[in-house]
Amino acid sequence: MKRRDDSGFTLAELIVATSLMGVVTAVTTVAIVQIYRSYNSIDAEIEAQTQVTAAFRTLDQEIRYARSISDPATVDGDFYVEYLVNLDDVDTCVELRLRPSTSELQRRQWVKTGALAPTGWTTLASLTTSAQPFTVTPADANALDAFRYQRLRVFFTAKVGSGEASSSRVTDITFTALNATADDNSGTCTEARGVSS
Repeated sequence: MKRRDDSGFTLAELIVATSLMGVVTAVTTVAIVQIYRSYNSIDAEIEAQTQVTAAFRTLDQEIRYARSISDPATVDGDFYVEYLVNLDDVDTCVELRLRPSTSELQRRQWVKTGALAPTGWTTLASLTTSAQPFTVTPADANALDAFRYQRLRVFFTAKVGSGEASSSRVTDITFTALNATADDNSGTCTEARGVSS
């Protein structure tokens, strides 16, 4: 039987077409949301890794040639450790601080001799947390089963993003100070702990 041009569609045909279109729309929406979440998660991972890599490069270049490393301490809830390096032929104290209140790993420096004038804090990594960020292993030049140089372990977690799109990177690095062989460096550059700059 031939259909007339003005006969239209039946109600059943319209319901089936609308249902199929609803299913296609729902599947497409779910796929787009998943792609968006994956993109945000990967972006957060890249940001966390970038912060960790930048902090590692800065610390590796300095701590490797440090002459001494102080004993870590906590002042007003902030974690501190210092080391003595020679920057541009000047004895320079460098101080690291992990500040739980702002979740930042920070660095500053000052000239060892003369008036105490630390620079402002520079953030190496943000959104960082740690219960024990700094650990120093003393040097033992005489023992065959110990370390001949001081070592500084830096341990923190950098978290970027929130919710399902968040990512965190655990950093656990031990730096060896190849110029630090003295047994007692506990007082190295500790004079600026708690001093605001």
